[in-house]
Amino acid sequence: MTPLVRAWVLVLAAIWTLGREMLSGNGVRLPPLTWVTIAGAILLVVLIGFAYLDWRATSFIVDQDELRIETGVLTKTSERIRFDRIQSVDITEPFAARLLGLAEISIDVGAEGGHKLRYLSRTRSAAVRDYLLARAHGVRPAEVTQHVRTGVLDDRGSSDEVLVTVPPQRLLLGALLSHEMVLFTVPLVIAISLLLTVDARGAALVAENPWLLLGLLLPALGGLWSFVVRRVIGQWNYAFLRSGHGLKVTRGLTSLTSQSVPRHRIQSLRIAQPLWWRGLGLYRLDMAVLGNHGLAHDEDQSGTTSILLPIGTRAEAELVLHTIWPGLRLDAIEVRRSPDRARWLQPLSHGWTGWGFDDSVLLTRAGWLTRVQMVVPHARVQSLAVEQGPLRRRFGLATVAVHTTQLLAASAARNISPDIARTLLFDEASRARTARLAGLLTEPPH
Repeated sequence: MTPLVRAWVLVLAAIWTLGREMLSGNGVRLPPLTWVTIAGAILLVVLIGFAYLDWRATSFIVDQDELRIETGVLTKTSERIRFDRIQSVDITEPFAARLLGLAEISIDVGAEGGHKLRYLSRTRSAAVRDYLLARAHGVRPAEVTQHVRTGVLDDRGSSDEVLVTVPPQRLLLGALLSHEMVLFTVPLVIAISLLLTVDARGAALVAENPWLLLGLLLPALGGLWSFVVRRVIGQWNYAFLRSGHGLKVTRGLTSLTSQSVPRHRIQSLRIAQPLWWRGLGLYRLDMAVLGNHGLAHDEDQSGTTSILLPIGTRAEAELVLHTIWPGLRLDAIEVRRSPDRARWLQPLSHGWTGWGFDDSVLLTRAGWLTRVQMVVPHARVQSLAVEQGPLRRRFGLATVAVHTTQLLAASAARNISPDIARTLLFDEASRARTARLAGLLTEPPH
């Protein structure tokens, strides 16, 4: 089935073309053997043939200390992955593969890049994933068992502990109250209102033919519907689980993604609360993981993303944070505000913007339309910089930027006094040299 999964778009195109030709005219007839039809058929057969040979030449071998992936038809390639280098193992089931009960395994080994294994059966993929994660944690199972129970609509094993789930109605609410929705609907409503009020002929024309207004709104409503549906489908059946030796996030309706969450490789956490979510007490959590891409802007994106919790209550957000970093105590961190003169540079967010730290992390807060808290462990800070542009120099202010190996967004203590900025710069550099991540990964004594 692997060649069909990898070339399913071409197969559907060929079926559509031949079917339309056969059904054209009066009754069903054989398509004419034109050069275009012959060339298309030959091309399709060649592509599927090469995909089949590529699948036949792909194998994986579990050795004593490593996993080997052998690929290549004309040129053989052997990728060797040491078990102690494995950081996370994710499973993705694209739409076509999911229909056939197949899945793709993505193995992340950090700075060395990632490796993919396409395609295995759903149960076989879960078994290989669990085996590799166990070996990465130093456990030596006897073999890769194929009897791993996993669901068709999710990736929840019989021994997995579900910590947080997000119902579809909350995903729908988050999409409807997103900034993208507001920025799209408000100009549309204003434009239609001006069209009907400024020009009397427009209002009269709509009054005579109400279907005209529906014709104008239909394309916009279609775009809004597509946006909302993709957001909901992308995070459908979201679950944050404790599974075996680690944590994982599963989500998706048409394409299912099961993403490992390596706690020791998380560089920073982002806690966001858009303006329209504040009254409802809802939050979004993102994580920056070494080797992964930056901040995900689309909740419908499949595969590995930065999204840790798409939308959740305060209690759910705190549970996820406590599970990721048991030693984190955000409420105990004293937040220091910007001086009053900084209000000229941040008039809407002045009451929220601030920074603070404890023995384990540096906390920065900024934003008005979306309130953002960035949490960076001292042990993950790579460099710092004091920034002071013309306006900040005019008001006697400076910003301290914090850099990690993977940035979600600008993490900085904004608009503070220059002397405090210099003190923070050197003190944080000192803490970064001596800090260890163990304090965050373990529960502190009561």
